[in-house]
Amino acid sequence: MSRIWAIAFKDLRTNFRTPVAIVWMLAAPLALASLLGLAFGGGEGYSIAVTKVAVVNLDEGAAAEQGGGRQNLGDEMLAVLRSTDLSTLLTVEVVASEAEARSRVDAGATPVALIIPPGFSAAVLSATGGGEPVTVYRNPAQTLGPSILQGVVQQVVDQFNGARAAAAAAVHFGMRQGRDEASLSQAATTAAAAFMSEALSGASGAIAFRDPQVVETDSKEPGVTAVVLSGMMVFFMFIAAANVARTILDEDFAGTLPRLFTTPTSRGVILAGKYTSVFLTVLAQAVILLLAGWLLFRIQWGNPWAVALLTLDGAAVSAGIAVFLVSILRTPAQAGGVSSGVFVTLALLGGNFVGTAQVGGVFGTVRRFTPNGWLLEAWDATMRGAGASDITVPLLVVLGFALATFGTGVLLFRRRYA
Repeated sequence: MSRIWAIAFKDLRTNFRTPVAIVWMLAAPLALASLLGLAFGGGEGYSIAVTKVAVVNLDEGAAAEQGGGRQNLGDEMLAVLRSTDLSTLLTVEVVASEAEARSRVDAGATPVALIIPPGFSAAVLSATGGGEPVTVYRNPAQTLGPSILQGVVQQVVDQFNGARAAAAAAVHFGMRQGRDEASLSQAATTAAAAFMSEALSGASGAIAFRDPQVVETDSKEPGVTAVVLSGMMVFFMFIAAANVARTILDEDFAGTLPRLFTTPTSRGVILAGKYTSVFLTVLAQAVILLLAGWLLFRIQWGNPWAVALLTLDGAAVSAGIAVFLVSILRTPAQAGGVSSGVFVTLALLGGNFVGTAQVGGVFGTVRRFTPNGWLLEAWDATMRGAGASDITVPLLVVLGFALATFGTGVLLFRRRYA
């Protein structure tokens, strides 16, 4: 056993003394994660900027028979936009005229304006409808803020349309009962006002305002850098394992491996040392990347036991696939070309280039046919707070891949060097 470890640690030291190997194993995944993290803001503390809205309320109101007086739905629309529920999304500035509202958008002072027409309340509270529509005037170069405003306004207008439908229903039933015109008008206004009072007070539950999903620095939501680095770590572990396993063929062609076979050390021990060096190399690579992600990017990887099991599982399956691929190939050139193609294909199918981003549909099904796809799902769950018991299925599936590929590779090497 001591000879196996001696061979493995000798190869391990050699691997980490090679500058090219250091670049591929450590520098490349860290560089990609940092660059993409900077490009997309890192995903930490992400927030949506508050949108300035210029509002001109020209609504003249309409008679409200219930309780007397007049009801101004334009004012109620304005109150919704100024509500605390929307304070993190919209800030409202009331202007005097439609021309001023449009000019502020044209000048770039505000990205969007809301124009409430004079007959807005009368159109909503009447059974027949009609009148001018509410206008959202936007800067075409702006998208997010105006879209938020448009969505909120649409919800409120839908409630107003519900009030109109209530008024129409009241008129319909009143006509069937033979009421006079004055009674019908009062019934329509009363029904519409009652509907609006219920809707805007939140009793109906039809209008629901939600703050945007914000990723805080202490939340369980992984940032962009964490998502990218987890995917790149698994991918480059595969690449590193293939490069280390390929040294078996390199030494075979260089003549050093046959000379080792002439020593008192058995062939099985020599090959076992080579296999162990593959596992230890990618295990060390993963540990260094995890520590670098924590120290450099403040990535919270999750439950320590889950992280440890995932790291061991990832190293095992990387070594297993690499040993299997090298065992079925004959030359170092074949090993380099074929293994690279296989691992890039696995990365595309498994989602390494989108990291642990949650996906569904056909792609979500396809990635489960790959060991790296299961690894990424488990990393995603772990970074979101899952424990070791929560990722048992992915761990076992990946371990099955590792045992199957490694066992097959060992048998093929044993036959080759019998």
